[in-house]
Amino acid sequence: MSVGRTIALATPVFFALIALEYAVGRLRGTSNYRLNDALTSLGLGVMSQVVGLFTRLLAVGIYAAVYSVAALWEMPADRWWTWVVAILAYDFCYYWNHRLGHESAVFWAAHVVHHQSQDYNLSTALRQTSSGALLGWVFYLPMAVAGIPPQVFLVAAVVNLLYQYWIHTEQIGKLGWFDRWFGSPSNHRVHHA
Repeated sequence: MSVGRTIALATPVFFALIALEYAVGRLRGTSNYRLNDALTSLGLGVMSQVVGLFTRLLAVGIYAAVYSVAALWEMPADRWWTWVVAILAYDFCYYWNHRLGHESAVFWAAHVVHHQSQDYNLSTALRQTSSGALLGWVFYLPMAVAGIPPQVFLVAAVVNLLYQYWIHTEQIGKLGWFDRWFGSPSNHRVHHA
């Protein structure tokens, strides 16, 4: 299954979770949704996906080309450990891509839109730039050189996308030991503050 198809299938789930988060917040008296902010986030998310149709093709094509000519070895796609390595490697590359998004003016210009929301909720996770993919793909090329097959890389990207989505909420409190070792809603709220 392609990343685009996965996103198309995940989109209704994302919207359903936004509705659920809104309803839970209203019931608790802690809703932090404003129509104008949520619509802006959703509009930017749609725009980033439309532009992403083209930039993802370019990025995946470059990844596949680098993999085919520069992979030091080929990790077998039918082994569980390849998938674990790929998910961890993708998260590591994502970390550096995201960190540079806060430390470099060019990358910040592409990332700042995500931090401009006045509210912090699941719609904020969808508030993405249209230009980030033009720059971000280079961070993942070490995975191609390390021999992670393109199809495994794509699944790792989807896993990361889904993980990054759920941490953009105020409706999930602190998670104890989990907060100490993993990116969590509580940790990410601090990042967005």
